[in-house]
Amino acid sequence: MRHAAATILLLSSVLTLACSDDGTADGGPTTNSETGDGDGDGDGDGDGDPSESGETMASGDGDGDPGDGDGDGDGDGDGDGDGDGDGDGDMLCQTNPEVCEPDLVCDVISGECAEPDAPCTLAGDPTACGEFQCGPGSVCDDEGACIPVAPCGSVVCEGDQCWGDACVCARPVPCETASVDELNGPFSTDIFDLEFADDCNAWMVTLRSGTDYVRRMTPDANLTEWDGVANLNMGEVKVLKALNPQYPPAPLAGDILAPEGSPTPDGGDMLGEVAITYTCCPTCGCFVDPPQGVARLIEDAMVPLPIVLPGVPTQGQDGPFGNSAADAGPMGLTWGEDLRLYVGNSEQNGNFDTVDLDAQTQEFLMMFDSRVTAAAPLTSVHLLVALDTGELLRFNTALNEATPVIDLEVGVTSLSHDSFSGLVYASLSDLSIVAVNPFTAEITDFDVMPNLGRVTVSPDGKLWWVPAKSQIGDMPMTTWDLPDSF
Repeated sequence: MRHAAATILLLSSVLTLACSDDGTADGGPTTNSETGDGDGDGDGDGDGDPSESGETMASGDGDGDPGDGDGDGDGDGDGDGDGDGDGDGDMLCQTNPEVCEPDLVCDVISGECAEPDAPCTLAGDPTACGEFQCGPGSVCDDEGACIPVAPCGSVVCEGDQCWGDACVCARPVPCETASVDELNGPFSTDIFDLEFADDCNAWMVTLRSGTDYVRRMTPDANLTEWDGVANLNMGEVKVLKALNPQYPPAPLAGDILAPEGSPTPDGGDMLGEVAITYTCCPTCGCFVDPPQGVARLIEDAMVPLPIVLPGVPTQGQDGPFGNSAADAGPMGLTWGEDLRLYVGNSEQNGNFDTVDLDAQTQEFLMMFDSRVTAAAPLTSVHLLVALDTGELLRFNTALNEATPVIDLEVGVTSLSHDSFSGLVYASLSDLSIVAVNPFTAEITDFDVMPNLGRVTVSPDGKLWWVPAKSQIGDMPMTTWDLPDSF
């Protein structure tokens, strides 16, 4: 198989991360630690005398004895706080990873040199980004700044060196979805796509003859269904959600788990907004006025799934599903981490647009060489986009530019980003599932799907296989457990 030779560990060799006992990063610094003055008196004046504040202190003798008066609490008398008694003010390694011995790596979480496989260790080579070097836990925004990437929630820079901060070692699990047995009941009838919200609500769309449906199942297995418009097939469902579980647990905003200080969605009300695609092939006889396209869910409206972005009928010539109804219409629907909605093929095969659901307008971004089949968010400015040729490209939403990542040489039915590991899971038309590092182009074989379908990551750390029931019949969804720590 074309990707077997590229098999690697699920965690890229460029990125090494393991966990502490409690699964959290142990106090990643925001700057290098302040060092003492090395005079042994603890008052910072360099004279070796007791503090001039009038407090009673031990004699600042600098001899490394307990109670030495250096003020750092380590008993070595040198004032630098490192406990070695040499007064040299040892620096953390993030600003200069080369200080580590050849057989050690610089762990940017602790700032210490560590064994490569030590618990809770995040290490790797930096990449150039304008005047900066983006170290582990960060990537270049393509405009000269380093931005965070999983498993980190922010970035720290000192001089020209940057690295990830607010990192986690264990997968945050804010909730649990309904069970696989519950989701394989009436919820999954005629299912074609599946998505999970941050609150573990499961959302699906159908592909069937007759009226199509959007369904929601809550974690306690409460099922709700909404009818689609006319006799229009549905293609994808995407939910606006926070893609950075590295932040501390956040309070509930309405019925949605939202991080504090979240930006207001552009074209949506808040986290939890649901968008779908209607699809129409040129020979399906499913034209309506306005024509098929992108819809939003308005739960209490007379028409809960109105078409808000019309789209012309488009058709894949050699689509990943091998079916005229499934390989049709807008595809590659995704919310970006910038809280904007993106979609491909709404006007012709290969065009890529951003959509404002409230204004019911679209903005053309770029034209790809062939039809878009899937997309997923990566960072605040990056999406991963799949074409029907099997090519994966990293699209920058701030620059409207695409960078080739890798050619899988086989059709891609879905892309799902794991915001804990930063990997993207791709389901392919040859039934294989691969994990892709979208910034190093390294891939690994993950598993094989039972039949043609899609995959999606749930907030409780599972990868779900969703059968394309319109093509293969009534097969049940299945799951795999994803790694819960590094």
